[in-house]
Amino acid sequence: MGLPMARNLLARGFAVTVLRHRGAHGPAALAAAGAAIADSLAGLSAASDVVVLMLPSSREVEEVVLGAGGLESTLRPGRIVVDMGTSDPGSTRRLAAHLAARGVDLVDAPVTGGTRGAADATLVIMAGGLAPAVERVRPVLEAMGRVVVHVGGVGAGHTLKLVNNLIALSGAAIVAEALRLAQTAGLSLPVVLDVLQQGSADSAILRGMAGRLRAGRFEPGFKIELARKDLVLAGRLAEALGVPLSLGAAARRVFDRACEAGRAHLDTAALAEDITRA
Repeated sequence: MGLPMARNLLARGFAVTVLRHRGAHGPAALAAAGAAIADSLAGLSAASDVVVLMLPSSREVEEVVLGAGGLESTLRPGRIVVDMGTSDPGSTRRLAAHLAARGVDLVDAPVTGGTRGAADATLVIMAGGLAPAVERVRPVLEAMGRVVVHVGGVGAGHTLKLVNNLIALSGAAIVAEALRLAQTAGLSLPVVLDVLQQGSADSAILRGMAGRLRAGRFEPGFKIELARKDLVLAGRLAEALGVPLSLGAAARRVFDRACEAGRAHLDTAALAEDITRA
């Protein structure tokens, strides 16, 4: 996700500095497109008015910001950190308070639209944070997405992203189960997919899974293990608020089983991988 998003920032004329890190091909590719390369978080911080993070979870965000040699010690007052991954809203609020003591704003701005949206700059971006900070980074966000909505205070973006993913991932779980039922009943999978995509069962989730099933390609995309993490976070949020998630809990069990079956590293479409091999 981060590589095409950074490409779009460069295409819109922003001066972009990326962090060199072991084993990653992205920095070299971006350097060829005109980005500067920083060898440390301190160097990245010194070069940046806005630091954009696109990381797997709150754990990595906290490590980058608060860990040894992290951003916290080098960010100057007035800078803004933008967390565009899917993080725990509670962690986001705690981190924002920590940075605010140094005069640094945190904006949580997770996205939906997947790798295609990242490449095409058509992401939908849900931003949480103080209004002045969100407006300052809006031009940066608009370079990466087609819709940027300020959804509330710090943590609101990550909360809404969990709601979005609860819907989308529960949909992926039921699509996988329904396709398994169809194939077990002796129906042709290609015919089933063609019909479903023309009727009331059609959805962005079904279309995405159908394309990968037809191609037999399950490289991520959106890894099953990260999707499961988001369902865990949604469950914790619901529990804290006293909101029952019976269907969400059932969807999480589908993802649990996929991880136990060795598919954690594959795209969420691989929830249905076994039906093509039955």
